[in-house]
Amino acid sequence: MHGDMKYQVALSFAGEQRPYVEEVAHHLAARGIAVFYDDFERVGLWGQNLAEAFHKAFERQSDLVVMFVSNAYIEKPWPSHERRSALSRMVRDRSDYVLPVRFDDTPVDGLPEDVAYQGADQRTPAQLAAMIAEKLGIQPFQGKASQVPPPRMTSPTGEAVFDYSSYNGRYVIGLGELEFETMWTKASDTNIHVYNEPASINGVALARGCASISQVLNAASLDYTSRTRTVSLGGIAVLRNTRGFYAAIHVLGIKDDSRRDDRDELRFRYAIQADGSDNFAEFVDN
Repeated sequence: MHGDMKYQVALSFAGEQRPYVEEVAHHLAARGIAVFYDDFERVGLWGQNLAEAFHKAFERQSDLVVMFVSNAYIEKPWPSHERRSALSRMVRDRSDYVLPVRFDDTPVDGLPEDVAYQGADQRTPAQLAAMIAEKLGIQPFQGKASQVPPPRMTSPTGEAVFDYSSYNGRYVIGLGELEFETMWTKASDTNIHVYNEPASINGVALARGCASISQVLNAASLDYTSRTRTVSLGGIAVLRNTRGFYAAIHVLGIKDDSRRDDRDELRFRYAIQADGSDNFAEFVDN
């Protein structure tokens, strides 16, 4: 970054395109790129004048702005505010400061018609993130191949299956203050280790004697004093994140390729208490 710049790239978009843009943001962050993405800034923006803060991010504090163009982007007030700030900088510096990515052919007032753009239907989020990195002068293989975003589910409840020998054993559940980056390593085909090492995790514990998530009634009373716990098949692990929220994880299946299985695989069901409670009695176990 140059001078007083805070971000290498800022992402301007409408909420309708959030699923695509969120993946781009995580791929950029995994490359060590300083990215302005609103969900990454929730705490930092809390209490600030948002109009002023967003104007600074898109007009003065970023090396580049990626503009995700759609009909919704043109019609909504906040993207319009971001767009005006970014285009003001582009006009002032007469540079390729704004990099448009189109979801449709909606015209953008102030953006020259001959500006080259990328089509969101022609680039995956990972491909677009790689192109942004290259535009910033960051080589494709400059970082480690293992520095990729782990798979994730953003809903507060769900069931997930993933290869725990990939993505450094990490799988993310939840979003924002309800985010839990879980981390797992091999134990056997009937046990698996879970860790408190990811930055979002305060502690891990076992809900001993519980055979379902709804039987976890007092998560705060569990023992979080070890960096790792070994969860048995059918067992319940409880995680507390650094925001003080609890997630209960029911281990439903474990495969171990060092034994009789063809791959390493973990299947689990989870629930996050969005209200801050540590009592999961109302969760409906399937």
